[in-house]
Amino acid sequence: MMVEPWIAILAVAFTVYFTRFIGFYISDFIPENQGYKSTLRILPICAMISFFIPASLAGNPFEISMLGLFLIVFWLSNNALLSMLIGVGGLLIGTLI
Repeated sequence: MMVEPWIAILAVAFTVYFTRFIGFYISDFIPENQGYKSTLRILPICAMISFFIPASLAGNPFEISMLGLFLIVFWLSNNALLSMLIGVGGLLIGTLI
């Protein structure tokens, strides 16, 4: 059974932001000096990277460059939503062209 691409994209977005919500909720109960707090804050980007890297590295140079752009935008902005919109949006635009 094949899943429609838009369903997969929505499922990844929901999973990423659900993990971010849980991470922020749990991090309120963890003292600031614990190393766990920083780990909980990077869970969403880990989910996105696990989605992008295998598909991108098996793809063409454009897909690999979109992965690089995704990682650079996240590194510079620390904004998971912006990174995901640029990464996934670039891939979608690239497939339409």
